[in-house]
Order: sequence, then C-alpha cells, then structure tokens
Amino acid sequence: MDIVLPQLGESITEGVIGKWLIVEGEEIDKYHPLVEVITDKVNVEMPAPVSGRITKIVANEGETVLVGSVIALIETSDQVDNEIRGISQADTIGGFVADMPPVGPTGAANVPQNNLQEEGGLENSETKFSPAVKKLIQKYNIDVTELSGTGKSGRITRKDLETFLNSDRYVPKDSVVPENVRQTMDPIRKIIAQNMVQSATDIPDAWLSIEADVTNLVILRESIKEEFLETNGYPITFLAFAIWATAKGIKEYPVLNSSIENDEIIKHSVLNMGVAVASSSGLVVPVIKDVYDKSIKSIAAEIHRLVSAANSGDLLHSDVISGTFTINNTGSLGSNLSKPIIVPGQAAILTTEKINKMPVAVPVDSSRTDLQLPINKQDAIEIRSIMNLSLSFDHRIMDGSDAAGFTNCVKESLESFTQDTVLE
Repeated sequence: MDIVLPQLGESITEGVIGKWLIVEGEEIDKYHPLVEVITDKVNVEMPAPVSGRITKIVANEGETVLVGSVIALIETSDQVDNEIRGISQADTIGGFVADMPPVGPTGAANVPQNNLQEEGGLENSETKFSPAVKKLIQKYNIDVTELSGTGKSGRITRKDLETFLNSDRYVPKDSVVPENVRQTMDPIRKIIAQNMVQSATDIPDAWLSIEADVTNLVILRESIKEEFLETNGYPITFLAFAIWATAKGIKEYPVLNSSIENDEIIKHSVLNMGVAVASSSGLVVPVIKDVYDKSIKSIAAEIHRLVSAANSGDLLHSDVISGTFTINNTGSLGSNLSKPIIVPGQAAILTTEKINKMPVAVPVDSSRTDLQLPINKQDAIEIRSIMNLSLSFDHRIMDGSDAAGFTNCVKESLESFTQDTVLE
C-alpha cells in the first residue's frame, strides 16, 4: 500500500522530508508518528494512516516531494488496497531541528611533525653546511632539496637561504591552512533560501527609512511595564505599540495591505500581520489576525502567545498562515538600519530599529529651564529617544508617495503616545 504526502494546506504544493521517525521493517500502529514534513507554511509530524509493517521508505530525508507523491510503502494487516490520501494534518509545529545532529567545525589537520630525519632534512643530505646556514635551516625547518646553492660547488649560502625565505616559494612547514567547513543546509534553511530568492527575483522592491522620536513612548512604557506585567501576566513591549501604529497607517494607506496577481492588485479587507521571530528552530513568521480590531493590550497578549509558542515549537498551523503584511523588530537584535526582504505574496515589510538616545534640535519652550545650549532664538539641544523605521515595498503595487505617506503616518502615531494613552 502506498503512503503519499497529503495536502497540508490549501496553498501548499510540496514539502521537504525532514526526518523519518520509523525504519524499514518496523511494525507500527495507526497514528504512530511516521515522518516530519517541512513546508514554507507549516512543519508537521505526519502520522501513520493504518497499522502495518513499513516495507520501504521511498523519499529520502532532505528530498522535496510534491503533494500526492509516494513517500513510503506499508504492508497492512487488514490488506487495505486504497491509496492513503487526505491524512489529517498534525496540530503543531515540532521542534525537529533540535534533533538534527549538529554540524561542527572540522577537526585539527593531521600534520606530521617535521624533523631533521625526514626526507630533505639535514641528516639525509650529503652537503656540508656552515654553522650559520645549518642554524637557519633548523630554525625555519627548510627542505634543502628545494634550494639551489650559489656558493662554491653549488654550496648553499646564507644569502641563498635569505632569498628563499623572502620568496613566495617558502611556506612554513607548520603553517597549515585550516580546511573550509562545508555544511549542508537543513530543511528550514532551504525553504528560507527559496523564499528569499523568489522575493529577490520576482519583486522589484524599493526602500526608504525615516526617524521617529519615541521619547514619550519610552516614558509611557517605563511607567506602566511593571504593573502591566503583574496584572496581566505578560509584558507590554514596544512592538505592541508599533503594530498598533502600523495598523493605523495601513488604514490611511490600504495599498500597503495588498498583493499582486497577474495584472490585478488585490487589496485585502482584513489585516493579518506577520511578526518575524528568530526562534530556536529558525526564523518563523507567526501571524496576528484581524489587527484592525485589536487594542494595544490585546496585541501585546497575542505577541506573547505567538512568540512563546514559536520558541517552544507549539505553533498551530493556523498561527502561520494568511499573513498580508509583515513587521520585523530588528531593533531587538541591535540593528540601527536594515533593508528587509518582502515576503512573497505581500506588498511591503516594515522594520522597527534600535531605540538610541540622540542629541536633537528642538523648539525652545520659554517655560522650560532644563534645555541647554541654545542654537538660535527658536532651537535648543535635547537628548531624545530616536528609532528608525525602514520600509521595503513592491514598486509594482505602489509608488514612493504612498510608501512615504504610510511610513510618516506610523511615525506620527508613535510620536503621539502620552501618559493618557488608552491600552484597551
């Protein structure tokens, strides 16, 4: 009986065989875990459709197979003859990458110890050397058979040695160049690579970046974060505010929440925002659904749930599909400026960068006494919290005016938070 790769999602056409969990000849029960399958949407642990004995594994680990392709053969106890299709997809994304053997650096090169007894050494040479020449040969471990002497009767002189040591011909015997490490991509890295190549090949992207003064936001979060965590059991992060502000910007510029199909631009009525997460299993992009209808507090709760699930390998299939826009908090990694790559099928991607304290020219407020170093009658220098917003966008779908208008709208929202901001 054939076991085939089932349909794991409505838009999934192929998968990568990650790791077989059984061996040929093994007797298994129905629903016993068979194989880990990796796709660009979800990673699943595929169960056995029937009880029986595995007679042959057809698809190798790391191989890409189409939906409906035979991946293994099973001899069933009840002699079921129909092809096995439509296996229920597994509920969770497993942490299978953690089970893969680590690929480490190559071991130290096995370099034989050169000594004077080796071929070309002093002891095997019939040539007599002066004490100074002999000392240099021993010091630099020189193979004298590589030299032609210019002295009497072809004798090697000190000058011959110095010329040789300063030439490209001389390679120290103990200077061994370490071998390069050649590492096969794991299945997740292969899928990421394919998506990145597709984006770079198919999408004529453009990029812009602006600065946002988030000083008031920093003050707000600092004043509420401890009480918020204690009350709700999850943190209030800068990303929650950024996602809320981004949703507000997309409401003003809905072309950002669209995709292109042939000669048509499809503007999505629902905003499902992907959040890039560097989990222990690799880069994943869980999706916060219906962001238009969410408050800052509910966005913070969803971020906490999705990031926790990503790190523990418990993301559901529904958590990683249907994204229409992506945001990436590269600032958490220390980035000040980045050029993100657009997720295929989306119109743009926004990154929020590191918040830095910067000297900024601000208008003079005559009622304030804490501002210093006046530049003119209107400006003074103040230390402010500044964050860059970087946007990559599909230039087929929108022009720079839409992209800049959207990014400035996000900037204005981030700069407008006060102590009176309502989180719910």
